[in-house]
Amino acid sequence: MDNKEEIIDFKKHEYLIEQYVILRNSYAEQLLTSPVNISDTKEWLKLDDVEIRGIVRDDVLLGVAILYLHRDGEVAFFVKDKNKGTGSKLLKIIEVVSIEKKIKLIWGWVLKDNLIAQRVFEKSGFLRGSVNERQYKGLIKQGYIYKKYLTW
Repeated sequence: MDNKEEIIDFKKHEYLIEQYVILRNSYAEQLLTSPVNISDTKEWLKLDDVEIRGIVRDDVLLGVAILYLHRDGEVAFFVKDKNKGTGSKLLKIIEVVSIEKKIKLIWGWVLKDNLIAQRVFEKSGFLRGSVNERQYKGLIKQGYIYKKYLTW
């Protein structure tokens, strides 16, 4: 991690919510979700069933990783600038959080055509499963489930 970069627990840094919403909404189609807003995000951050970590440099949010405890260890991440190593750092951070929470398996779903995210998961030691389908806005989207078993 760059010396100027800081790992944050997003729930403790509300001043970054606007940046989070903008960044997260730029990935809504790839995440197969609807855009979010600031007030709903503030409420979401109060939930105990998610862990959110970010990487910040000079008060700029570089990326976010989310661990969904209520979804059996599902993870998602998104970054401001691709191909800078931020995604790999975020997956490592969320892996540490998962181990602290005594989670043995973390997983993520990646669109079949999202080659960058696939590379990040694979580089981070996740194993790719077979093609899996999800429905989004009336369309069938194909993707892969990536899994990583953790030991602690």
